[in-house]
Amino acid sequence: MPANTLINELFAAPYRFEFAQALALLEKCYPRKTPLGTGLDPRQETVRLSGPLYPLFYPSALASLSKTSPRLCFRASTKTFKLSLKSKPVKRRSHASQLELQACHFGLGGPDGPLPYVYQEWLQGRRLQKDYAPAAFLDLFHQRILGQLYRVQGKHRIAAPFTPPDRSAVQPLLRALAGILPKPLHNRQQISDQALLARVPILANRRRSVEGFKALVASYWGDALTIRQFDGAWSNLPASHLSLLGQKNNTLGHNAVAGKRIWDEHAGITLTLGPLSLDKYLAYLPTGKLYDKLMALAAFYFGPEMRCRLVLKLSPDAKTASDGSKESPARPLSKTGTPFLLGQTTWLGGSSNTPRQCQIAPKTAATL
Repeated sequence: MPANTLINELFAAPYRFEFAQALALLEKCYPRKTPLGTGLDPRQETVRLSGPLYPLFYPSALASLSKTSPRLCFRASTKTFKLSLKSKPVKRRSHASQLELQACHFGLGGPDGPLPYVYQEWLQGRRLQKDYAPAAFLDLFHQRILGQLYRVQGKHRIAAPFTPPDRSAVQPLLRALAGILPKPLHNRQQISDQALLARVPILANRRRSVEGFKALVASYWGDALTIRQFDGAWSNLPASHLSLLGQKNNTLGHNAVAGKRIWDEHAGITLTLGPLSLDKYLAYLPTGKLYDKLMALAAFYFGPEMRCRLVLKLSPDAKTASDGSKESPARPLSKTGTPFLLGQTTWLGGSSNTPRQCQIAPKTAATL
């Protein structure tokens, strides 16, 4: 391990770290250990915790980080589990490398601790007499108290530091505001969940607006978008909306019309992107990598019922397609790996100054 790693810096100067930061780092370095505050045996946990027991003012939250000495136990030689005279102390290898961290910011002792000063002074005296048993007994409570404090800080703090984003307490709140809280909706969109969560201020507003969708596209792809509303279309009537003879709503011209479809002025919108560079133009085509993402984002924002017509405008200085005219560039677009698509990458007639654009119709028909 390099000498300048973060874990070595923690061992060298633990006072430079915060309590939760140090424990989170140790848990990452020892993932096979039992997480703090969740196990029954403190010897199996990531680190042994000891708190303040003396009436001292400490300059930092952490005092020291070291390895504890191996624990000793006796092996029984009979089936009645009684100690034999020939029993020998055996080292527990699983506990020989356990770490011990001394915390100073919270515990039973200290100037603000619940332990009376008389007992703290008595503990100091026992320490001078090389008697560490009373302090070790109280550290059993410190192990549980400090471990639970660490778990509480990581669970109930909205902006808990040193926590992975997918396990932070604010993650469910952001998903609820974005509309992707249920687990079946996780990672199902064409756009990643993290990209949607980064734009929660826009998605949290349930009143969908044209300006909100423009802001989404500009922040995600950086392209200018114009939207024309009320792009009407013929909408098919469901069977439940059809009138039958002998029942209600069958007076032609009053409450019934002839036909199985009606004109819906609110059926869709027209999205216009451009002028675009050649690479962006090709990416937004149905054969490109951005078209499905753009349509998925529009369906997620406006709803799947909204018909979105896409208009792409190619920048005049980016035209490299063969349009069939004498003034078209000599290098056809097919040499870049893109096929000739009439109306999308290839146009008939016109001059090189004629604006080049394509219109992509919605995939599905509108239905009420």
